[in-house]
Amino acid sequence: MEQIEIILRTTTPSGKVTEQLLAKFDTEKPVIESDKVLQYSGLRIDPDKHQVSYQGSVLPLTETYEFQTFVYLSSQPGRVFTKEQIYQAVWKEKPVDVSSAVFCIIRNIRQKLRKVTAKEYIQTVWGVGYKFVDVPGE
Repeated sequence: MEQIEIILRTTTPSGKVTEQLLAKFDTEKPVIESDKVLQYSGLRIDPDKHQVSYQGSVLPLTETYEFQTFVYLSSQPGRVFTKEQIYQAVWKEKPVDVSSAVFCIIRNIRQKLRKVTAKEYIQTVWGVGYKFVDVPGE
């Protein structure tokens, strides 16, 4: 895990330099590089094959964002990720509209999941972001 620090450095007319830490972020590499197959109640996520299936039915997730977002969330069930964390882990370009981009991808994943199961694997944590939960039964 790497850390990013945003520091404000000011210099007075006399030459005195002061620094103030404004923010500190932990960055994570996407989980896509993992070769570990993740299995939850009826759900199988295979990063090697870039495939998500529910009870044998393959979900047609787009590789670029949907699959990577789903793997990122499901790699740590129960952990709440902010939209910014999801965007930084999955998108490789400068942020334009983080909230809308992540919202649209989450919505697409949920729609595709609903075609094969009533389980809500991705839950919204209002005011914070999203989390993946293993939902037993049906």
